[in-house]
Amino acid sequence: MISSKIPPEMYRELVPENTVVLFMEDLENGQHNIDLDGEIGQQVARQQHPPVIRLWRSANQTGIAVSRKDVATPAAKEAQRIIMEEGLDVVVRQTGGTAVPQGPGVLHISFLLPRVHESRTTDDYYRLLCGPLIDYFGTLGLEAETGALQGSYCDGTYNVLIGHKKLVGTAQAWRGGLAGISSRHPGYILAHANLVVEYDLVLATRRINHFYELAQETYRVNENASTSLQLECPGLYQELTAAEKARQVGLDLAAYYRSIFML
Repeated sequence: MISSKIPPEMYRELVPENTVVLFMEDLENGQHNIDLDGEIGQQVARQQHPPVIRLWRSANQTGIAVSRKDVATPAAKEAQRIIMEEGLDVVVRQTGGTAVPQGPGVLHISFLLPRVHESRTTDDYYRLLCGPLIDYFGTLGLEAETGALQGSYCDGTYNVLIGHKKLVGTAQAWRGGLAGISSRHPGYILAHANLVVEYDLVLATRRINHFYELAQETYRVNENASTSLQLECPGLYQELTAAEKARQVGLDLAAYYRSIFML
């Protein structure tokens, strides 16, 4: 396990006091929904928008989100076309990693912050992303930790795990140089988390593996390596639909972020 904690005094260094917490999504267009991170990030870098903690759900159409590397080959592009013809969505994100599930019941958290700290590392921003989530899960009675988990979708050192199963995937993208209007290529940092609130993980695993099979890749994921918030907290907002649960958890997290970051 890697420590997910950062000192509280570092919060202000990484999350400026003018940061805003927004629930912003485009549920009708999956690709635009995910591209909003880049659009907002560019505005943050140019000081045209304050830094943002964005909460958003996957678009209404179910499917998967992949990295640019995942669709770089002719076989992968053909896999994307076939799966979309089958009625699923395949959206391309700007962060790295491998495919993750998309659709109602999946909540995203995007920290879109100016790139201003030359001494800060990706580990700092992963801890900023994971630490509050682990603390939030603690308020629900769940004990979470970070670590890699072989067989999980989009595996990485900063998975958030509960009971040795993956609940949250994380990724980052650093764009441009140091932020500010004086820079020719002002930059921003995107630290992103993919939280499965309620989803059929068996079906999600099949879709991910189907994509890589069509793309002629050997990579596969294991359905038993993942979990959802609904499975871990079956009584949480049980009267709501999956999409409604994801929104309510997003609103809860928005309030939590405002409190711990004093925004």
